Amino acid sequence: MSEHEGEGGSGPADSARVTGIAHVAIAVRAADPLVESLVGALGAVRGTEELLDGGALRVVFLHLGPLTLELLEPRSPEHTVARFLARRGEGLHHLSLDVEDLEGALGSCRRAGVELIDETPRPGAHGTQVAFLHPKSLGGVLLELCQRGKTDPPPG
Repeated sequence: MSEHEGEGGSGPADSARVTGIAHVAIAVRAADPLVESLVGALGAVRGTEELLDGGALRVVFLHLGPLTLELLEPRSPEHTVARFLARRGEGLHHLSLDVEDLEGALGSCRRAGVELIDETPRPGAHGTQVAFLHPKSLGGVLLELCQRGKTDPPPG
């Protein structure tokens, strides 16, 4: 049986399919020491930095070959990432998957019985729209679906 055998009409529409890995997110108490370690040890390139959720979460992006890491540093003890750190300590937080049609992907997940954390998309870093899927439905892994901002149409 080939890797793709059996795919077809029962799956999501093409626009709702996963097109790649957006990033791997790591929850940390302080991002800068990990940035320094990854830059020095593995040649990572520091990317942009943003404050999300009204300044309650600092995100720092690192590029390591074809992989993007998103370091999550809570700035408020009430933030969900701060609660995650208190329960589980530093480590893998979520895997983010690129999709072309976030609403369509959420609909496919709903129909497949996957429990949604976010019923509707919300703003993410870099102008993206994101929605999280509950790890109870997905082998214990928190997944984020990420739709990048629409690009400007070609001139003319």
